Amino acid sequence: MPTFLFLYGAAFAVVHFFARFQLVFKLHYIGLCLLCIPRMYKYYIQTKDVAAKRLAKLWVLTLTLGTLCWLVDRIFCKKLSHWYVNPQGHAWWHVLMGLNSYYANTFLMFCRAQQRGWEPRITHLLGFLPYVKVQKPEKRE
Repeated sequence: MPTFLFLYGAAFAVVHFFARFQLVFKLHYIGLCLLCIPRMYKYYIQTKDVAAKRLAKLWVLTLTLGTLCWLVDRIFCKKLSHWYVNPQGHAWWHVLMGLNSYYANTFLMFCRAQQRGWEPRITHLLGFLPYVKVQKPEKRE
């Protein structure tokens, strides 16, 4: 499945580069986001780790805030562009969705390490950037 997803993503990127279909790209992105929700919820209810649950909550928060920023920017673009300071909703969407992808992948790495019995824990780089640290069991020969 990972190979298929990689090839599908690469093919979609190439076709989108040449065809520039805006609506299909947006619908495709929304569909992929919606496909992630059931799996993330399943893992969220299965894990007992508070720090991992916090990552999942940050995933939902950044997804929601990013979507709101994008929608406000799209709907009120003409009004916002006349303000003295433009809030740059689309730019904030990119920042928040980047964080969203990071939180989702970090949470899924934690869940996968937990499934493999590697004793994962969430630690923070520089006190704020979460990452997964695993303690693999020693191999017995």
